[in-house]
Amino acid sequence: MGGTLQDFFELCERVNDLIQIVSPSGNFLYVNRAWSEALGYSAEEAVDSLRMGQILGEQDLSRWDDLIHKLRPEAPAARLQIALRAKDSRQIQVDGESTCRFEDGQPLAIRSIFHVSGAVGESREELQSLFDLSLDLLCVAGTDSYFKQINPAFERALGYSKEELLRRSFLEFVHPDDRASTVREVERLAQGFPVVDFQNRYQAKDGSYRWLAWRSAPRPERGLIYAVARDITEQKRTERLLARRTAELERSNRDLEEFASVASHDLRAPLRAIIHLAEWIEEDMPGEMPEDIQDKLRKLRHQVQRMQTLTDDLLAYARAGREASAATEVDTAQLIREVIAFLQVPETFQIELGPDLPVFHTFKAPLEQVLRNLISNAVKHHDRDGGRIAIQVTEGRDVYEFRVSDDGPGIPPESQEQVFRMFQRLQPGASVEGSGLGLSLVKRIVESCGGRIQVESEGRGTTFTFTWPKQAASSETEGTREAS
Repeated sequence: MGGTLQDFFELCERVNDLIQIVSPSGNFLYVNRAWSEALGYSAEEAVDSLRMGQILGEQDLSRWDDLIHKLRPEAPAARLQIALRAKDSRQIQVDGESTCRFEDGQPLAIRSIFHVSGAVGESREELQSLFDLSLDLLCVAGTDSYFKQINPAFERALGYSKEELLRRSFLEFVHPDDRASTVREVERLAQGFPVVDFQNRYQAKDGSYRWLAWRSAPRPERGLIYAVARDITEQKRTERLLARRTAELERSNRDLEEFASVASHDLRAPLRAIIHLAEWIEEDMPGEMPEDIQDKLRKLRHQVQRMQTLTDDLLAYARAGREASAATEVDTAQLIREVIAFLQVPETFQIELGPDLPVFHTFKAPLEQVLRNLISNAVKHHDRDGGRIAIQVTEGRDVYEFRVSDDGPGIPPESQEQVFRMFQRLQPGASVEGSGLGLSLVKRIVESCGGRIQVESEGRGTTFTFTWPKQAASSETEGTREAS
């Protein structure tokens, strides 16, 4: 008998309903775990010092008293709805059944089993509100391929009424090309496997198809699937448009490079011919050549050299950021020294390198070309025979920031926004060699490699600052970035 009683109390402790045993005078004889958790009183507090009247309002206490008086040996059970006052003064609406144990016709203990009705009702209402208001498509479906419950977002997305969606198998709405994969996912769900990021197309009432991205959780023991879908039709349309624009841009870039290559090749031949003609004229001139003719021939050679520079720079501009090269370990200090030696910077210029120039894995050729153009510009556009050029690098989180500064004449504020445009020259006229493409080329290379460049100049001196990624991007990333 004792074992049976112990089993009873163990069962009471496991259930989620509120169980209490109270004497006819209102003293608590027992409360279970769920009762203690709901009202905030421990079992010891309830049994030692709590009375029923302390957790009931005046009206509910009257109902409780009426219940006790109504209980008879021939009718020992009754239903009751009351509000219990928790330890923190919360009102907890409960309903349930009370039974009374009698001995010799006298009540000994009133046993009640309550469930929290108000909280459950409110929770259900809140969940239903969320279900109805969600912009995503929420549903409960069966592994038999029929919807059991859907929210209004389904009707808004597909145009069908709720009744139309519920009475037909959802496979009927799926695009024919997606049905086989949808069936496979339903079979996986029926086996208890969740489905994440599955996409298929549903036909709307107007005949169009909407792309839906699904996440589903199964309840195989009940044959149910809980699922949420998001309409990604616009996203898919944008992806297709971007892919088409990317392909068009890549084709345009290839055409530009091919045109520049052909034009550069075709222009070199007549330029070489002009140089040879100038040399033949000089050789065929009898006696001492007049000074004015010598000057004109020098100007002719000079203009041909400028034309050759322009064609070379146009080709370099078209290819900037597109030539395939392998990333290597680059010592930037050594690279800058090689650039200075290649440019044959006059000894009258003082080149200062900052401390801690990095060694990192990157594409050497484009970085070398950027530094070569910036250092060359600093020398070429200086208004004195000598000057100072400083090159510093600071480390950021994902990039290195390069600063190439000079103490030259500077760039007027109104011209700073135009220095990166094609054929814009820092100094007008022919006093300074160049095609006007150098800084445009620098900007194109830096941005194609994922960096940014800007110019600063106040009075004398100019500083070009550009960022360069620490990690060399893969060829796939490079192509995507350039297309973007």
